[in-house]
Amino acid sequence: MSPKPLLTLNEAATLLAVSPKTLQRLVARGDLPVIRVGSSLRFSTGDLEAFVARSRSGVLTRFGAS
Repeated sequence: MSPKPLLTLNEAATLLAVSPKTLQRLVARGDLPVIRVGSSLRFSTGDLEAFVARSRSGVLTRFGAS
């Protein structure tokens, strides 16, 4: 089994529908694991999926309220 490819900063930001700057802030706060390859940031899809799962909220927003 071959490892899944790592995503670049822009690819990960697109996947999460956030700006690259927002993603950099999440990394700086320690909220999102990152793999450093030289000076470049890379993200595993598993880490991104885990972040989304942790970030889910059961609170109804104005969009979800009836």
